[in-house]
Amino acid sequence: MSNGFLPPKVFSNTMVAMLKNKMVAARKVSSEMKDEFKKGTGSTVYVKRPPEFIIRTGAVASVQDVTEGEVAVALDQQAGVDAEFTSVEETQNLDALLKSKVMESAATTIAQHVESQVLGQYKYFHNWVGTVGETINSATDFFKVPERLDDTGVPQEDRYGFLSPTDTYGLAGSFTSLYAQQQIATDALTKAKIPMLGNFDLFSSASLPTHVCGTRVASASIAVKGASQNVTYASVKSTYTQTLLVDGGNGVTYKAGDVFELGGVYAVNPRTKATLGFLQQFTVHSDVTAATTGTYEASLTISPPIITSGAYQTVSAAPLDDATVTFKGVASTSYRQNLMVHKDAIRLVYAKLVKPYSGESDFTTDPETGLTVRYWRTSDGTNDTHLHRFDVLFGVKTVDGRLGSRASGTG
Repeated sequence: MSNGFLPPKVFSNTMVAMLKNKMVAARKVSSEMKDEFKKGTGSTVYVKRPPEFIIRTGAVASVQDVTEGEVAVALDQQAGVDAEFTSVEETQNLDALLKSKVMESAATTIAQHVESQVLGQYKYFHNWVGTVGETINSATDFFKVPERLDDTGVPQEDRYGFLSPTDTYGLAGSFTSLYAQQQIATDALTKAKIPMLGNFDLFSSASLPTHVCGTRVASASIAVKGASQNVTYASVKSTYTQTLLVDGGNGVTYKAGDVFELGGVYAVNPRTKATLGFLQQFTVHSDVTAATTGTYEASLTISPPIITSGAYQTVSAAPLDDATVTFKGVASTSYRQNLMVHKDAIRLVYAKLVKPYSGESDFTTDPETGLTVRYWRTSDGTNDTHLHRFDVLFGVKTVDGRLGSRASGTG
């Protein structure tokens, strides 16, 4: 067998095909902004958050300001695999390349990383339905999620759910007499598919992260410090976050992704602004350690922002001074994060890396998802080695945490 190399384009084409077949969550979130990077926006793309309005009744016009939020998605994640593909170098046909265990392993590694980054966005979703720590083991358990999203005005189409293996098998008994896969699964998306339930396309994922709660307590020793901590949408339209000052708990920690409720602060329907029958939930965006002196203050960055009136209202009222802050989950305890989202909740954006100045290289872009792979090979004449590398450049961000929920079962 001769040692002629396949062209670089064949390697990049093959890797894109393999990567796409191994992705699940990354194929179900929005990548509609995939072309923006090519339009001169630099290393960041900007996603518009649509304006909202309140209803006018009667004939007299009541003009409202149109305020569009803008979310920056940084293209700041480069990931890849580098190896010496001895067996691939000697390959002269595409069939052998597709069967290469080296290519297969490289694709699995990259796909797993991208999937983990997408599902790692769980921490920016403030709704957490169910009893933390309980397995979803019935349709009744699961239906709590679509009920919550219906209550909060999330569109019913394009909803996707990602369940841990434990919750997948806990729920599986509900489907044994309803469903049998009638075709051989050929890719990760098909293999992971669970029957649709409650307007959700469901998938099992071993890539779901585990959230470790901060050392803060779950109950009443933490309270709001100071009344009137509400904000206006205009002041938070770019970040959709705010700071909330709390006290209580000597040096306790709050972790990004911790979820809590505020006493007397209820959720509202985003369309009608009617108060709903459950407390609004909030999520912490960054790790914070409380002070070890005074009243043990901590300034939490949270979402959604506390907006008490107007088109962008999020809550029934601002919390009072000393309102109880109640966290979900037990302090310092780990919980797997099932995630149920509308497609537009998360944006995954890919971009094309620069063309190398040396060696041989090529690029392939999947037209459906925007997934772009750069293949680059170089040789070291001194050591007689041949480096083959595959790279992807991407950015991922939650653009609207209202469009989803974490999910647990019920006790």
